[in-house]
Amino acid sequence: MTMAKTEEAYVRLRRLLLGYELNGPRLSAILNVNPNTARRRLAMPGDFTLSELDTISKKAGVPYDEIMDAVRR
Repeated sequence: MTMAKTEEAYVRLRRLLLGYELNGPRLSAILNVNPNTARRRLAMPGDFTLSELDTISKKAGVPYDEIMDAVRR
């Protein structure tokens, strides 16, 4: 049961980021990582670090509360 909730959280996080038009290339520039790494993070949002989520919040203007809400629910 816990695993399903976790997976749902990752889907919500991915949808949130894509809703802010944070696709692979844009995330790559924001996080200063290889485009393949950015695409992999979007495909598996559970691999994002808290530091990366904080950077996304600050540089892309995604409210940190929204990010945390997506992950927690």
